[in-house]
Amino acid sequence: MTARSADVIVVGAGPAGCVVSYLLARSGVETVLIERQRTLDREFRGYGFRPPIPRLFDEMDLLADVEDLPHETISRGTVVAYGKSYPVFDFDDRRVLLLKQPPLLRLLIERAREFETFTFHAGTSFDGFRREDGAVAGITATSRPDGETHDFRSRLVIGADGRFSTTRRAAGIDAGMDESGTEVVWFRLPRAAADFTTHIRIEDDGVLVYSPLSERESQYGLLVPEGRYPAIRDRGIARFRETVAGIEPAIADSVESHLTSFDQCSLLSVRSGLAERWTDDGLLLIGDAAHVASPIGAEGNNLAIQDAVETHRLLTPVLARGDGPISNATLRRVEGNRRPAVERTIRGQRSRGRGLFSLLSSRDRLPDPLEPHLLRGGAALMSLLARLPNRSGTDDPEPSVDRSLFAD
Repeated sequence: MTARSADVIVVGAGPAGCVVSYLLARSGVETVLIERQRTLDREFRGYGFRPPIPRLFDEMDLLADVEDLPHETISRGTVVAYGKSYPVFDFDDRRVLLLKQPPLLRLLIERAREFETFTFHAGTSFDGFRREDGAVAGITATSRPDGETHDFRSRLVIGADGRFSTTRRAAGIDAGMDESGTEVVWFRLPRAAADFTTHIRIEDDGVLVYSPLSERESQYGLLVPEGRYPAIRDRGIARFRETVAGIEPAIADSVESHLTSFDQCSLLSVRSGLAERWTDDGLLLIGDAAHVASPIGAEGNNLAIQDAVETHRLLTPVLARGDGPISNATLRRVEGNRRPAVERTIRGQRSRGRGLFSLLSSRDRLPDPLEPHLLRGGAALMSLLARLPNRSGTDDPEPSVDRSLFAD
């Protein structure tokens, strides 16, 4: 077993883990990032980076590098129901970046490696916590395939290991998941002739969500009732292609040529969750480990990166003084600052999830002549609610990167 110490151990090299590692390392905090996968290739993870994320990348001195990666940008989107279009968002002079995660994660790690305070261990699985007087004081981990074991001591463990978080489970924290009743069958195709200002299309054959990823590639998702996917597979890929092409005829040729097997598809539940708590003495959960985002709406990356920025701002000064595990009371400041905004987002996602479930479940019950009119009405209501200004007066200001903490 190898033993080493660091100020912070980050578990999980997704957007939250990579961003917080980069920010901490750049601020002189000795940081170790571990990732259980041996590569950073990730299929069908979140591709959307909504405002304020492009601004935050700029404040990290990363935006130019990010925009050099294959990507697309959009600033407005619509839902189309039976041929009629309804706007659902318009960011005016701001924009959403659409790009695949692996190149972004590699970029973040490369930039973090510019600092001597950063170490990355790929193919290394979290095994459990080290504890001292009841507080988390590090982790044990195992590297693959050689089986080498590691004993990492730290003042803080950051669990950023996603919706199926092993750190959350090891801490005995409930994920607070809901039941949406809806799933998405994701797949990618070469860039086709679809109108990518449309992000949801509702037609007789079903509901399709889609967006571009680059000049060469686009992502699509067919919404299905939960538990229906095995029956869809049993009917065969040809029937699946017919369904997709029936919703969006503009991609029919691309679907026929390139979608050859269900091996090219991935199933993701439209579920969200909010953990009962995010902290313990010496432990902080961020990103999907703390609050599981639904895949609809491109919220997951947005919340995760804002968590990372707030963690860096509040905890870097604390890590510069004292010793021993960071107290639960101190770590709860991060949760206290982030939880209200996260709760509002999760409530919105759950409301949209219920709407999508109602849409899918009602299609079999509506009389055929009424279906287009009622579903257009639902789309119009979705458009109105999405564009109403927030009048609660409780919105917190968007976080900003505290560049004064950088050591360079």
